[in-house]
Amino acid sequence: MAGELSTLDLVKHYINICNAALATPDANPLVSLVESVMTKAVSGEVVHLEVVDDAGETLGHYTTRFVDGRFTPVEEGAPEEQGEEADKRFTLSRSFLTEVVKDGDHYLAHPEDLDWSWLTGG
Repeated sequence: MAGELSTLDLVKHYINICNAALATPDANPLVSLVESVMTKAVSGEVVHLEVVDDAGETLGHYTTRFVDGRFTPVEEGAPEEQGEEADKRFTLSRSFLTEVVKDGDHYLAHPEDLDWSWLTGG
C-alpha cells in the first residue's frame, strides 16, 4: 500500500502514526519524554517537513504545527508559501516514510524508531 501512496499521503500517514504514538505516553518512557520536550519547545510552532528521495532530491514540502500535544493536519507546501515562517525544519526520505507507513504497528510499539531528531536540530 505505501508504495502506491503519493508523497503527501505518506506524510499524512507518518504524522498520524506520530500522533498515535504520542497519544500513549504511558506505553513507552521515550514517548513521554518526547511529548514533554515538544510541548515545552515547539508548542504552537510551525513545522516544515521536506521530503527527499534517496538521492537527496526534493519531492515536496509540507507544513504542520504542534498544538495541544498533537501535530495538526498536514498542509501541502512550505510555510513561506502560506505567508508563514517555519520555526522548525526537518527532512525525511520518502523511503523512510514508506517503511513507517508499511510497518506502522512496529513504529507504534517502538516509537523510538521514529525520527525525532528535528527536535534538537539533528
